Amino acid sequence: MKIAVLGATGGTGTQIVKQALAAKHDVIAIVRNPDNLKEIQNSRLTIVNGDIFSEVSLSSHFKDVNAIISCLGFERSSVVTGYTESIKPIVAAARAANVPRLIAMTAYYTETSSTESQGFLLRLVLRWLLIPLLRPKLINMRQMEKYLETECSDINYTVVRPPGLTNGKASGQEIKSENDSYFVKNSPSRMPRADVAKFMIDCLSKSESFKKCVAVGL
Repeated sequence: MKIAVLGATGGTGTQIVKQALAAKHDVIAIVRNPDNLKEIQNSRLTIVNGDIFSEVSLSSHFKDVNAIISCLGFERSSVVTGYTESIKPIVAAARAANVPRLIAMTAYYTETSSTESQGFLLRLVLRWLLIPLLRPKLINMRQMEKYLETECSDINYTVVRPPGLTNGKASGQEIKSENDSYFVKNSPSRMPRADVAKFMIDCLSKSESFKKCVAVGL
């Protein structure tokens, strides 16, 4: 399978590239600065410069691609728009290049009211600390999810919602998942990026994840 990876120089994106290559996939990493990925040397890896906000730029790189995996992330600020501003040209370019599969990463609690179903102490931490800190990002992530849910019935998308991410080694544990949930109950608040990358790659061939938002945890 030939996979286009967006956000390939980030922590999770780099794991996606490494694990996809280890699984014998061909990978095209679309990045702002190709030098940032030069540590990975593999004959099946192509690194190209691309603009995630440009349909024209992306569609030329999506040619003959079987699936797109996006691990794009954007800095916290008072207003975050990068998720919605990037997903629209990504989808348009996927349509132009006839790419049938898209996997994107967001986070737990993109619907911030979902925290109300957590336990009392965790709910307090989320309500007064985490959610206020991340609210602009979570709002824009949820807007991106809604765009996929309402405007992209022709795309076999999967949105993967992980908890906080660490740079540790793969846990080796079973990765739990819950479709159409904003978190995995009783999961730790953090999990390795390597585990999330494994789940996203495994989703490539799983039709049961088509057109789903899936929370993951350990």
